[in-house]
Amino acid sequence: MKRAGTVIILIVTLGLVAGGLFYFFNSGNGGVIEPSSASATAPAGGGAPTLVLPSPTGTPTTPGSSVSDGTVTFTIPAQFALAVSEQQILVRSYIPPCDPDFIYCLYYNGTAYQGMNFDSAGIRIERRTDLASSSACLTAPPTGYSSFTPTSTAAADYSIAEFTPIGNAGAGHFSVGTLYRLWYQGNDRCYEFETRIGQSQFSNYPSGTIQQFTAADQSELQSQIQDFLDSITLPGGEAIAFPT
Repeated sequence: MKRAGTVIILIVTLGLVAGGLFYFFNSGNGGVIEPSSASATAPAGGGAPTLVLPSPTGTPTTPGSSVSDGTVTFTIPAQFALAVSEQQILVRSYIPPCDPDFIYCLYYNGTAYQGMNFDSAGIRIERRTDLASSSACLTAPPTGYSSFTPTSTAAADYSIAEFTPIGNAGAGHFSVGTLYRLWYQGNDRCYEFETRIGQSQFSNYPSGTIQQFTAADQSELQSQIQDFLDSITLPGGEAIAFPT
C-alpha cells in the first residue's frame, strides 16, 4: 500500500510539472505568438504566407514621419515602415529585410508583390562606432567579406564609399544589394547604409502556383530605395549624394 501511494504521488507530481511547462511555452513567457496578436495571410496566387505582427508602441511607422538621430534625418517612405529593433520588424521572411545590427531598419510592407516569389526589401542604417577614422570607415570590408575594394566619392564635409554588389543566399533564397559608408566630418561619425532585395527561386514553385518577381519589379523597388537614400539629409538640410 505504501508503494502504491508513492507511485500515485509521483504521477500527480509529473502531471503538475507537465502542465506548468505547457502553460509556460504557450504564454508570453515562452515566446509563442498568440493567435489573437498575430496573423498569417496567404498571398493571392499562392506562395508562403507572410506573418504580420502587431504594431510596436513608441516607434513611428507611418509613412511621412520624420526621424533623426541628430546627424542623419529621413522621412519614412510610402510602403515602408520603420523598426529600431528586430522585434519591431513586422514582416517575417526567410531573408530578413535587415541584418540584426542597426539603429534603423526601413522595410517594405506594401502589397504590390504579394503572390510572387518576392521575400523582402529593406534599408539598414547603422552607426559604426568601431570605425573611428575616415580611412577605416571608407575602406573596411563589409561583415562577412575578407576584402572588398569600394568606390569612393567626396563632398565638402562628407565622403561616401560604395561596396557593391552585396549578396546573401541559402535554401533556395537569395538577395542582392549595396552597402554604403558615410563619413561625416562635422562630428567624425561613420554610418553604414545597406540596401537589400530578397527573393526565392521562382523555379522551385510548381507551375502556376505563384507569379514571378520580375526584373522590372526589382527595378521599380530599387528605384523606391534610391529615392529614399537621396532624401536623407545631414545637419542644416544638406542632402547626401548617394551613388546611383
